[in-house]
Parts: sequence; C-alpha cells; structure tokens
Amino acid sequence: MGKSILTFIADTHHYSKTLGVSGKAFALRSDSDQKCLKETGEIIDSAFGFLSNTECDAVCIAGDLTNDGEKISHMEFREKLYKLKEHKKVYTVTATHDWCCDGNPRRFSGDSVYTDVPILNHNDIYEFYRDFGVNDAFAEYKTTLGPASYAVNVGDCVTLLGLIDDKNGRNSAGYKSAHLDWICEQIRLAVKNGRVPIAMEHHLLIPHITPLFTKGACSPDREKIINAFADAGLKIIIVGHSHLQRIDKHISPSGNEIYEINVGSLVGYPAPMVTVTADESKITVKTDYLDSFEIDGVKVNAQKYLADHSKKIISVLFSAAAQNDRELFRLRLKALGINTEKLGAWFLPLFFTFKELSRMTVSQAGRYVNKIPFAKKIPQESIDALSDFTVQQIAEKVWLNILDGAREKYTSDTHFYKVVAGVLSVPASVCGQMKIGGKPSELFAELQRAADEILTGGEISNEILTVNR
Repeated sequence: MGKSILTFIADTHHYSKTLGVSGKAFALRSDSDQKCLKETGEIIDSAFGFLSNTECDAVCIAGDLTNDGEKISHMEFREKLYKLKEHKKVYTVTATHDWCCDGNPRRFSGDSVYTDVPILNHNDIYEFYRDFGVNDAFAEYKTTLGPASYAVNVGDCVTLLGLIDDKNGRNSAGYKSAHLDWICEQIRLAVKNGRVPIAMEHHLLIPHITPLFTKGACSPDREKIINAFADAGLKIIIVGHSHLQRIDKHISPSGNEIYEINVGSLVGYPAPMVTVTADESKITVKTDYLDSFEIDGVKVNAQKYLADHSKKIISVLFSAAAQNDRELFRLRLKALGINTEKLGAWFLPLFFTFKELSRMTVSQAGRYVNKIPFAKKIPQESIDALSDFTVQQIAEKVWLNILDGAREKYTSDTHFYKVVAGVLSVPASVCGQMKIGGKPSELFAELQRAADEILTGGEISNEILTVNR
C-alpha cells in the first residue's frame, strides 16, 4: 500500500515590509504580538527551504497565510509558495486574516497608523490560490464566501481535505449543513476506498488547555462538527488559529475517537512543523521546530529569537509599570486589544499591581501569598528553590509553556509546579473556605485545572502521536 507523508504548518501571517517596519506605531503593534511581523519573510523562507529538502509528499498550510489580507502581502507570499512548489506539492486553506474580516488593514509610519491598504477580497481568493489546492483536487465545494473546500489524494494512501470553515450561515466559523454533509461524504468515500482521510481547517473544534482561553477560537458548532467528522471515519484533523501547539483527543457519543492537532504559528514561538505519516497500519505524528533564519545576512537562533519576542507581550507591561509610566502602560494595553476605557476604575489597580509585581522576587511574592487567610500554602522549600526568580520571569516561563505545549514539563513534584499552582489555587481556596459559590468559584477552579495542563502539557504528548488505523 505504501505511505503518505504530509507536513503541516499554520498561521504564516506574512507581512510585507512595504507596510512599515519602524516608528512608534509599528513598535507598539509589533511588541504586542506573540508572532513576529517584520521578520515573517525571513522566517518563512527559512522554513520553506528546510521543507524543500525533507521527504514529505506535500506541505499543507492551515490558514491565515497573510497578516491582515493586504494584497501586497498575498502577492509576496504566493511567490514564496511557487518557489516551494518547485520541490513539493503545496496545499493551502485561507481564513479570516486572509480577507481582512475586520476591515482594518494597516500600514505604519512614524506615530501613525493608516488603513488605506488594498486587500485581497474573499471573492478573489479562489482564483488567487487555486494552484495550491483546487487545481489538484478531485472534488471541491465552493463556499458562499468564494474560496472552496477540496479533496485531493496525496502520496500512496491519504486523502487530504482542505476545509474553508469561515461561515456557518450565522456569521460565525463553521459550516452550513450542505457543506458539512459534503465533507462527511468525502471522509466516508476515502475510508471506503482504503485511503486515510486527514483534514485541515483553520478554527479549533476542541478548546485546548481550557475554554477560558480558547473557546473563542472554536467554531460555535464545534461539538456537532467534530462528532460528525469522527463518526464519518476521520481520525486526524489539523487546525491553527490559536497559535498554540497542542494535541487533544475527542470521543464522539458513538465512541469514535478523533485527534485534533493544533499547530502553532510558524512565525511565532515555537515555530512548529508537524509531519503526519500514514501507512497500512498506523498514522504517526512528529513535530519539528525551526532551527534558524537569517536577518540581514546574519544567522540567528530561531527558538531563542522567537521566544524572546513572544515574551515581550508580558515584559513591556512590566517595564511600563516599573517606569511608573501610566500612559505607556495604557498604550501597551490598548495595543493588546484591551479597551482601557472599559476598564474604568480598574485601570489604576491593574497598573499598581503590575508596578508592585515588577520588583518582586518569588521569595517576596511567596511570603505575601502564604499570609492570605484560608489559602493553601506554598511549600517554603519550593519558594526557597526559586527565590532568585522574579515574578516576571515566572510569568514568562508559563507563557512559553502555553505556546509550546510544555516542551519543558513541570510535573506536580517540581518546585516550579508547586509555586505556580499554589498561586493560582489561592482564589479557589478562598472561595471554598468562605463558601462563595457560582461563577467566581467555578472560574478560579477552572484556572487551577488549567495550570496543570499548562505546566505538564496534559495527558497526551503535544509533539508525537501514534494512532492505529
């Protein structure tokens, strides 16, 4: 029967440097983003160069190809795809960032942001990217948006389903009924023909880590969709969107298993490339990470560079607070998409909290936490072991664990786990002791559960997987 090898990447978010890469406005935008903007071209070129020399039959990209649908970004990215296509089959699906669903494409100059940027309309995407999916397909489903879902045979035994999940008929991510029926029929046909169906779409069907973090990244019809896929015979689905590297399993009410592989952004830490290999007996999953790329002709360590950039989301807030600069703190929050006007009276407490935490070590913070009545105490030996770490450093390490699926695992017997879990257990413990029920109690308990997922990576490895056919 042979085998098929497909490598998946996601959220390339290519940004053309012609849109501006300097000045205050760009710096605020760039420093508030987990992924890179200025460096997307170099990162993508390096990844495509690596993938050109691997054994995979096809490179598959699960949506958000460009930053905000800017036409120039699409044109530059498509040129990169054509170069990759000289070595590999290339299959893409597009998503909301590719047609600028918020109608707010941006360019930056000095202190100003401008929105007079030509975009690629969603009705134009079908023709623009048809060389990277539909032209090779044996079946397609044209959506009301314009792009098409398609089915294509890859290698010896895989049928790839490239799915456009941007509309469910109620202006949310998902599928209309006829579209969902078409997808399930393609899955069943693949199974009937002895092939392995593998699907990729952009939005999540499983709220990874916790719904508090990722429910908004899911289709509102997620349970209906994932149950239908599983019952039709789909065992592997690839998604993007959240920029998290996660693998989770779902079991439908009928008892059918399906694994969702959430591939993190290629242009943000940890820049994962997920290879799925199928043969006559099993499906295996292996994750590689971008090793390096060049900036102005100088090779840089991709993992360190991307991690340092991703941590800026946290460090710039601590820095503004440490400088006692309320206006800069407000601008940093706004750049993160937080409506500072709606914060109202909560703005100053938030500012002063960051200011106080910015100068705290774990030793100092641990003493404060352990003085809280009714709260579960953090073991003193764990506080001592991490005493030289700052609160900011701990927050940054947790943030990287969220993004990379806990490549550095902190099990429940480690000092790091005990400190972080101890801090997050305080609100839940206080609610329990004071008999506070309802939403606050449920929220804090869920955060405590999420801490375990973040620190340990969960029960399933987020890097490797084997599924029997």
